[in-house]
This record gives sequence, structure tokens and C-alpha cells, in this order.
Amino acid sequence: MRIFIDENIPQGPEVFSAYGEVTTFPGRTLSREHLDDADVLLVRSITRVNADLLEGTPVRFVGTATIGVDHVDQDYLRAKGIGFSAAPGCNARSVAEYFVAALLHLKVHHGVSLQGRTVGVVGYGNVGKQVAAIAPALGLKVLLCDPPLADALAGARAASPSSPHPEGPFLPLEELVRQSDIVTMHTPLTRSGAHPTLRMLNRGIFAAVERPKVFMNMGRGEAMDEAALLEALGQGKIMHLVLDVFPGEPNVNPELARKARLISPHIAGYSIQGKLGGTGQILSAFLRHFGLEAKTAVKMPAPADPVIRWAGAGRNVEEDLARCVRRSYDITRDDADLRAWVGNPDFAKHFDALRKRYPVRHEFGDYEVAGIPENRTDLKERLRALGFKIG
Repeated sequence: MRIFIDENIPQGPEVFSAYGEVTTFPGRTLSREHLDDADVLLVRSITRVNADLLEGTPVRFVGTATIGVDHVDQDYLRAKGIGFSAAPGCNARSVAEYFVAALLHLKVHHGVSLQGRTVGVVGYGNVGKQVAAIAPALGLKVLLCDPPLADALAGARAASPSSPHPEGPFLPLEELVRQSDIVTMHTPLTRSGAHPTLRMLNRGIFAAVERPKVFMNMGRGEAMDEAALLEALGQGKIMHLVLDVFPGEPNVNPELARKARLISPHIAGYSIQGKLGGTGQILSAFLRHFGLEAKTAVKMPAPADPVIRWAGAGRNVEEDLARCVRRSYDITRDDADLRAWVGNPDFAKHFDALRKRYPVRHEFGDYEVAGIPENRTDLKERLRALGFKIG
């Protein structure tokens, strides 16, 4: 069996080589000619999998080690009888922790108020649920927007009024933006249907903004209308902008990158748990598809120093939280690494290189915070709510 694996899928060659001959490839340059003798294709989000890539090849199974599937023509795969699996939810916790790190940075370094403020979560899938669950640990109230899910739940309630349907309530996007202090985007990219997400954050939505907001996008760059976003920044409707994704990436508008408060190269979900979780999920699907028994498994490394020592009280609880979070994940490093190349002709190459060489980042749950005074029960409770262990 010939297995073609994106070179950025961690431990891909190690876990799949027991089942066939492995060939790695750079995701943006794969073409049909490379797959003339491929049985299995394993990709990430930068490879478009469709008839142009697969027609006439012997590929029998496609896996994407990502939660998003907008880069895969699933209708084509079904029509051709080609097996398919994604990795839903694999990096949801990682994205939620990026959200926490970004907001604590804005609080400590830019004075953004969090306690008692409202965050509007757009997209209530695996990632949105994690974000909504972790937000109260920062003192935030949560509003939700997910039109397809709202429609589905309305239909379910109509069909079975007595059954419990705990999700919601869901607000229209315009109303959520109006009521929220912070808006965070976690949608897939869809171009059709009743509620397409393509450029859903547009001039009409920004017209609803009555006071400056924090806007964050860790979903898909094309969910934003770039011209409308720049216009809203110029009008002062966006106070702080955090972007892990961009329209047209890796070719990023330098004006947009410079005006954002924090930027990163589509790595919000790149914790080691998120990345290896994706590898593990497509491995399991591959084994099921071909009826094979498992010979290998992903190996989850432990952090080199899993104990965070209490360094004394800061000016407020958010600063104390930020210190612990920064020890586990320093979001400013990702910002600096990408920002240094804004405007450079080789920016797109560097964007991809940062993703390829991304260092190991462990999630909060891999760390224990030791030495917090007994009377700081508020801090301990919040750190536990964020996922840290308390020593």
C-alpha cells in the first residue's frame, strides 16, 4: 500500500509506515501526477482535495488531520467510493486556550476589561463549545450565534416539544455583535446553503456596532470581508483585532496584519495534543476503512518542565492568570515571529515555514501551578477552570 502524507502531519510517517510505503509531500504543491500510484492520501487544510487532484488516480482513502473540511470535495469522494475521515474536535481545546491567552494579553498590556463583559461566540461546534465553556473563567458572560444549529434545534423542538434541548438560546449575528464587547469567530467556511459563512462579517454587520469592540477570528479567514474589516478599523468600531486566520492566506494583506493587535499563522489549534489528536483520529479511520489491526499509535510527549512556580501576586487576578498562561503558552512569540515579516516579499513562504516548524506547545492541563498561597482560593478556582492542576 502506498500512503502519501503531508509533511506537516506530526508522527505521520512513524505511525503509518507499519501499514505501507510512506511518501511525504509539501501540502501546497501536491498535484495529480504525484498520486499516480497512491492508495491513501493524508492532508491538512492547505491541500484542496477534489476531482482536479484525484481523477484517474488509485486513491481509495483520504484523511484530513483537521477539524475543517471545506478543502475537501466530499461529494466527489462519495461518488467515487473513496473513504474519507476528518478529525473533528481534535484541536478544539487548543483554540480555546489561544482565546484565553489572547484576551489575558489584551487585559494586561492594553487594559481591556474582562470581568463582567460579554463575549459573543460565533459558531457553536466543537471549538465554539470549548470557548464558551472556558470563557467564564475569565469573568465573561457568553452569547451564542450559530444559525444552522439554531434552525436544527428549532426543528427538533417542533418535532419533539417535550424533549430537552439545552443548547442556546442563539442570537442572529447582527444582534450578537450589538450586545457583545468581544466577538470571536469559530465557523467553518461554507459558500452555499441557507447560512453561508463566506464574508459573513461584512459592512452590514459592522453597521450594528455602536461602541468599540474586540474582534477575534480563529476559524476561517474568508468568513471576514477584508475591505469591511479595514473600514471598521478605520472608523474605530474595532478597538482590538486578533487574527490567527486571514483571507487569502498565506498571502496576507500587510495593512490588515499591521493593524491587528495580535497575529499568528493559523496555529491556534497547534497544541501538541491537537496535532497528535488529528493524527490519531485519521489513523483510527484508516484502520477501520481497510479492516486492519492497529500496530502503532501516536506518542504524546510530556512537557520538559511541567511545574509552574508561583512568582508572587500581580496587580490583579487577571495578571496572575496571565503569568501562568504565558509560562505554558506565550502568544506574543507567535505574534512577533509573524509580524517581523509583514511587508516582506517572502511573507507567504515564512507564514508556511512557521507552521511547519511550530514548536511543541502543551495545553494547560499538562501543567501544575505550585506555591500559590492558601488564601488565594479565587485564583486557584480560576486556574482549575482553565485546566491547570494546582500543587
